[in-house]
Amino acid sequence: MRATPLMRTALLVLQALGLLACIGLVLWPQLEWSFEAATRYRGDEASDWKATNVWLESAECARESGAWLVICDQGKLVPISDRALADDPGHALVLALWALAADRSILVIDVAHLNLVINLVGLLLLAGLLMVLGSYVSAIVLLLFGPYVFLEWFGTSPHWAFIGLTAMQPILPLALIARWRRWVPPVAGTGLILLGVFALAFASLVREAIAQMTLVVTLGTLAWVAMANRGDKRRVAGLLVLALVTVLASQAARLTVAVRDRMHPVEPAELVATHGLAHTLYIGLGTVPNRFGIRYDDAVGREAAARVAPDVKYLSKDYFRLMWSLYFARWVDDPVEVMRIYMEKSWSILRNRIPDYFPPPWLFLPLVLAVHFVSNGRAASCGTPACDKRLAINLVCLSFVGLFFAQAVLAYPTRFYAAPIGAFMIVMLGVALENLAHFLGRQGVPALRHFSSNG
Repeated sequence: MRATPLMRTALLVLQALGLLACIGLVLWPQLEWSFEAATRYRGDEASDWKATNVWLESAECARESGAWLVICDQGKLVPISDRALADDPGHALVLALWALAADRSILVIDVAHLNLVINLVGLLLLAGLLMVLGSYVSAIVLLLFGPYVFLEWFGTSPHWAFIGLTAMQPILPLALIARWRRWVPPVAGTGLILLGVFALAFASLVREAIAQMTLVVTLGTLAWVAMANRGDKRRVAGLLVLALVTVLASQAARLTVAVRDRMHPVEPAELVATHGLAHTLYIGLGTVPNRFGIRYDDAVGREAAARVAPDVKYLSKDYFRLMWSLYFARWVDDPVEVMRIYMEKSWSILRNRIPDYFPPPWLFLPLVLAVHFVSNGRAASCGTPACDKRLAINLVCLSFVGLFFAQAVLAYPTRFYAAPIGAFMIVMLGVALENLAHFLGRQGVPALRHFSSNG
């Protein structure tokens, strides 16, 4: 039974009412509560997180000198990386630009507000992307459960903005698929791709590891599209250009630092300008008891490097090169022990409820994938745009879940690293509900079929 115009109009009204209800009854109250809770930072002159204090000092220097990502030190401009200790430059850059635009000092409470805004924007962008793709139920589920996950926990370290930052990252790979499969008009598809490139560049500035995840997923998507169009040389050439743009966007942090060095008389940097990986990999072996005697403590990495090369400066480029060699030396020394450490951390993440009211990932992820398979059936294996959209959303979400799982296992299996998994699990729950609605529609409830993904 095909939907009549009256049914479609009624459905649109219901969708609009559902969207307004989620915003008015869930998102807005949670946002008000979060900004009210942020007043606990009012009057604080310093943050518990050392890098945050460096950001504030850099923002004040920007007001005085017009230069960004620097510290004013007795008439000299010192790179912020030499004070923030291998931290990514995104927060410092935004706060410096904020100080210049507002012409006022940036306070600790402003950092909390910035983290909240990043999380809010990420939530709205992801919900908007789902709406554009016609995944209405997923968008509603995200707006219903997301505010508690995105906005309830926050602070003044960069980690509290990562879930919102991560929520922006599916835009680019899904936009590429939507543009290729013509799920959206060409102009809208191009706009989404540009927005996705900007989101990737912003991720590079705020947390390099997240940008690298997006780079991996996007290059994989481009390779898949290129294989499907390998006979069309013009399209493949365009995809190669997009791959180059993606790689450049993933290097936004380094490019920004290079521009700063060209524009301002900055002292030569002694330490790296982004968040290094080798140090975290090495001390990450110490998050569970181990025979190496390693603990998850920055001092452990520093001391290990000092024993091998006392002259190497902590968090310099030479330091990270040395930490790579020390990390791989543990693999050579006892690969079974390293694998045991990672297996123990893997189980810790798989059984952790993210969010609290969801089943643990080891149970939830197989369930939603089984729902997709059973609901669409072998004979109807994604031969329709609606099913293809649901599959694409699930696959992109699953890719990010896998990469964040790997990050948590390699670093520290806590919510500081694994929390963004919750955003994708909420979306996948919405997709599972759409798949169930599609299944029931095929069984004789057509209104449900039209309710899910324009299907």
